[in-house]
Amino acid sequence: MTNILKTLFIFSTLFVLISLSSCSEYDPQHKEVPENLIDKSEFTNIMLDIRLAEVIIRQDVTKNNGNNTDSITNYYYSFVFDKHNISQEQFQVNLDYYTSNPSELDDINKAVVDSLNLLKERVKPNNN
Repeated sequence: MTNILKTLFIFSTLFVLISLSSCSEYDPQHKEVPENLIDKSEFTNIMLDIRLAEVIIRQDVTKNNGNNTDSITNYYYSFVFDKHNISQEQFQVNLDYYTSNPSELDDINKAVVDSLNLLKERVKPNNN
């Protein structure tokens, strides 16, 4: 279980760093607010589920020796999209919007990392 948490933490940290590095190309005129904008709180929940799904995807892909990577990935992403009642296209439009707004994306990333850290603490075995 600790390997899962380490992988989750590393991936989340990389996601934050990559997202922040994209901020240097920010153009405030670049993206308009999509008409089906998902509010920041709900998008944070979606991103948390995406991060958790990506950990599971990596495990399944590894277990299957890299076979069926696309179908495994599609299965888990579809599960997250169905759970939140959104389409892949709606997710992508919203991700593009939040990516073009670094301060909002930073808030989302911080909340996701905080949530992942709380989950990590919950599953940590007691050392007593």
